[in-house]
Amino acid sequence: MRQGRVFLASGLLRRAIAILVIFIAMSIFSLYFIFSNDSVNSIMYLYFSTFIIVLLALFLDIFLYIKNNIILPIANTKIFIDKLAAKEIIAPVSNLDFYYINNSIYEFFTSWVCAENSLKYYIEYYSLLFDKSDIKILFIDAKDGSIMDASRCAVDFYGYSKGELLTMSIFDIQIDDKSSYKKHKLSNGDIKFVEVISTPVSLYFNDSYFMIILDATKAQEKIEGLNSEISMIENNPAIVFKFVYADEWIVTGLSSNINLLIQNNDKNLDLKSICHSDDIEPLSLEIKRKIKLENSIYDTKKELDRSYRFKLVSGEYGWFRIFVSSSKNINGEIEVTMFLLDNTNQEILREILISKLKRHESRILSSNLLGFEYFASSGVLKFSVDFVEYLGYKNSIDMGVGSIEDIYKIVYRDDIDIFIDELDRYIDGSSRLVECNVRLLKKDGKQIYAKIKAKALDTLNDSDEIIGTAIDISDHQRYVVQNALTNAIMSSSINGILICDVNGDILDVNDSFTKITGYSKEDVIGKKPKVLRSDKHDNVFYAKMWSDIKHFGSWSGKIYNKNRAGEVYLEHLVITAIKDEHDIIQRYIASFYKIME
Repeated sequence: MRQGRVFLASGLLRRAIAILVIFIAMSIFSLYFIFSNDSVNSIMYLYFSTFIIVLLALFLDIFLYIKNNIILPIANTKIFIDKLAAKEIIAPVSNLDFYYINNSIYEFFTSWVCAENSLKYYIEYYSLLFDKSDIKILFIDAKDGSIMDASRCAVDFYGYSKGELLTMSIFDIQIDDKSSYKKHKLSNGDIKFVEVISTPVSLYFNDSYFMIILDATKAQEKIEGLNSEISMIENNPAIVFKFVYADEWIVTGLSSNINLLIQNNDKNLDLKSICHSDDIEPLSLEIKRKIKLENSIYDTKKELDRSYRFKLVSGEYGWFRIFVSSSKNINGEIEVTMFLLDNTNQEILREILISKLKRHESRILSSNLLGFEYFASSGVLKFSVDFVEYLGYKNSIDMGVGSIEDIYKIVYRDDIDIFIDELDRYIDGSSRLVECNVRLLKKDGKQIYAKIKAKALDTLNDSDEIIGTAIDISDHQRYVVQNALTNAIMSSSINGILICDVNGDILDVNDSFTKITGYSKEDVIGKKPKVLRSDKHDNVFYAKMWSDIKHFGSWSGKIYNKNRAGEVYLEHLVITAIKDEHDIIQRYIASFYKIME
């Protein structure tokens, strides 16, 4: 502004000097008139004219100054503001005084545009966060807890409309509780556990809370389930150990009843140190096998195959049934949870029973059962006398099967792998019983179907001896094959076939019977074949037919029968009587086909 005033003063000074020069020129001209002419009036007139001219020049200069330095800059400033309002960014143009004014306006405008754009972006971000995201957000007034705004996801979560939710307060949906998570009530009355993350904010001099709501219902259910499991474990008579599976079984967790039976409650306890020395290796093998089979189709039970001994408070050893499960911890290590149930009394009874069994196990090999013994470590096979003789051999030496490598001599070649695989599955722990059907070879080369069942008297960790029996199921197998063959013939034959019992009641028919006669299986089962009889033959004809069947075992010939629609047709019929080993008729089978006349 100081420079502007200097500029204004310098302009007036130039104009004043110009007027003064005019005035001096006019004065000199007047003096000339004075000395050359005595007329006073002329001199006065000259002075007055000069004054008027100077005054008019002064007014003209002032007018031009006001126009160029005030009116036009103001007009330019208005045009400048209008262009800014129309979003046209131009540089301010004016004299020095108005330049600073216009420049201030320009700076204010650009600041306002930046603020407007920032506000627009913030509104878009706010809309994106509240309307498009899957985050549950509430704006809460800090003074009274009223809900000022809610995101779309929060509206969907609580089940209220947005209008309803904005008329409520946080206290309408929050239920006071001392649990780890807050309880919020939905519109349908359901209670949800939520985790609330709140941040205080100040908006237009009004304190508020920006709340993010996280659904923690499933997490709370897991916590409650875990607490229930902990309570169940603590109130369970089983003793629970947790340890990382490694060379040393250092206990990482103990149940509260540890002092009831186990002598040492040191948290750095090595579980092997209280396990009986004879049981450490077999227990390790069983746990290793359980870990390997965990969550597989062969993981049928969590209990180990036998009981194991652990040191009691008294210093003696007690027997315990053991259940184990395994999983990987956050470090990727295998963590084993072991449950121990006191089994001392049952184990004593078991030892008594085993001793009795072992006194009689040698009798199996001399009994009339098709018995055998297999020793897993050596591969030795022993057979009962009845087994050897049943296959047509004089003795075991004659049969020549002393080990598993010789099994091909008495087991059909296509069934050897079946038998060997079953043994391997049992020895590996994948199955609890050796059970399979194989074909055994007799000395004369004939085959018999046998069902093999075998099991160890004790776990394979204590003994590698497997005791088994073979049962001849050839008759059953022949029945199965014969039945399958009959079904195949019935279903594939183009002739109509019906089977009757000894009383002449229909037991079964095939599909061709239905196609020819129109009767379904359900229509004729339990009825007599006379449902097909036409009026073309008299009783003498039928009496002769049944007489031939009973005396000669069959009858064949042409006969007129009637289908379900009542139409009479000609067919060729063969009836055969099926007799048992005592020559007694058990079934009648009729086969026929339609003759086109």
